[in-house]
Amino acid sequence: MSECNPEDNFDICEKRRAILEGDGHMLVIGGPGSGKTTIALLKARRYVIEGLTAEQSVLFLSFSNAAIRRILESAGGILTPDIAKRVDIKTYHSFAWEILKSHGYLTSKKRRLSIVSAQDAAVREAGLKKDLWSAEQARMYIENGLVTYDQFAPRAAEILNRSDAAKACFNAAYPLIIVDEFQDTDEAQWELIRALSSGSSVIALGDREQRIYEWRDGVSEHRLSEFGDELKASVFDFQNENNRSPATGIVGYARSLLSPNVVQDLPDDIERRSFQPGMFSVRFRLCVIRTWNETKKRIKKTERNDIKIAIAARSKQMVRKISDVLANPIMIQNKEHKPIPHDVLFDQMQIVLAARVIANIMGSSHLSLDHRISQCLRRIADMLRSANNATNIKNSNTLQNWAQKCDDGKRPTTKCVKALVRIIEALDNDGFIGSPTKDWLMVRKAFERADVEHLTKTAEFARYLRLLRRGSLIEEELTSLWRTSGNYLGAEEALDRAILQDQLLDSSKESASISVMNMHQLKGREYDGVLLVEDQYQNFKGRETEPPYMETRRLLQVSLTRARHYALVLSATKNATLDVIFDN
Repeated sequence: MSECNPEDNFDICEKRRAILEGDGHMLVIGGPGSGKTTIALLKARRYVIEGLTAEQSVLFLSFSNAAIRRILESAGGILTPDIAKRVDIKTYHSFAWEILKSHGYLTSKKRRLSIVSAQDAAVREAGLKKDLWSAEQARMYIENGLVTYDQFAPRAAEILNRSDAAKACFNAAYPLIIVDEFQDTDEAQWELIRALSSGSSVIALGDREQRIYEWRDGVSEHRLSEFGDELKASVFDFQNENNRSPATGIVGYARSLLSPNVVQDLPDDIERRSFQPGMFSVRFRLCVIRTWNETKKRIKKTERNDIKIAIAARSKQMVRKISDVLANPIMIQNKEHKPIPHDVLFDQMQIVLAARVIANIMGSSHLSLDHRISQCLRRIADMLRSANNATNIKNSNTLQNWAQKCDDGKRPTTKCVKALVRIIEALDNDGFIGSPTKDWLMVRKAFERADVEHLTKTAEFARYLRLLRRGSLIEEELTSLWRTSGNYLGAEEALDRAILQDQLLDSSKESASISVMNMHQLKGREYDGVLLVEDQYQNFKGRETEPPYMETRRLLQVSLTRARHYALVLSATKNATLDVIFDN
């Protein structure tokens, strides 16, 4: 063991020492802040030092890049650089893709596989029933070598179960596998882990009370028990321990939500605020200020300046509403409050597809007018179709029909097509200046002024591209095109490359001090302060219609425990979720 042993910095109780010194499969159960990640990293460190050959690593799997960043932050105080190189921290998607890239040819007719991006998969899926979409995904994979993200885990598991040689490769590379948030694994992900467990030791980390993804197909409330029983794993329970916010009452109150017969008073570290109809914007901005100030006051003694605040709602509509209020100046008591810089993390399908429309306009100047209009109409049709409802699919089909007429030289005289003609001709007349940001904005604003629903909706979605934090990567790609050829030919392909890289590798970077997201995205993250926001119609409740609303209670529990120091809940005066669940 190293002379500077990080284990000396932690209270290693008897249970934790048994994990560090034990072998075989293990199940570590614990609530937020109980130290599951810490003990797992200490175990990984020991394994690297004592049990690995030069070619081997410890594999640490988690669901999201956000969770991986949290793990990496924790690892900084535990793993020295040389040991950290031997601990591969990956998402399920990136690990499954590793298997598919190297061995996908065993189950597909194509030697090389290609990823179907999430937005393109949404377009293909629209209008299909579940069984037909499953069949289409299978056909695409086997015949064309095209794999959707939903196919990553099941296809990777299939390869390992059908090929002992392939499985032996990954068992040899990763003799120890640590799996975070195991309670949220679906059947395919569980099958992937089960396949690897025959030749590698698996440590599963989980918490029964943080099951907030039960709406996903294949997620089971019995998953932790299944792991323990099937693999005959040693079980270690830290359920009632808390090291994240031990000096606050946040965790205690949040855990009390899981007991329907318990009504606990709010601790000093959690507050509730409400707003009257028509007063959301003002009240919300005041609550942002209060969350910031109260959080700062509580951590002042640490002399930290890098305060991180999360603002979360349940629906993507509410997330956008929150972002809009933050992004615009507002008058409060005759004083103007400036826009507040923030990151936003939310569903990106239509946003990315709308951005593809803008990129296509920028990069298609070499085509005839009819073909430019046709391509633009088809991309707007994709944006609409991805919403996967009857109205949007019908509108998508109409635009596809107009596009075909343009290709046939029979351009329609509809209001939408005429508006596109004016936009393209005006852009050609004005010309681009070679600044991707300004040229992009010029196209988007032309769509905003079009006074045609499909075009203004495209502009509305494209406006949120800045909130996806992809700007620098996209701008770099577009700048390179302009410098090389003096135009944006290839802009759409450049956009798609940037988006695909972002989706697979790192789709949730946060650089601002304030981040806005849906409540499910809070999972795996930690913040100094958390502000949860709902209104009368877009509240925290799930699909449940009857008490005790356990799905909603678990989501609130997970969301509140993301806060280290302070949490605030803002609701409308009517239909506040906490009132509803306590009144029943």
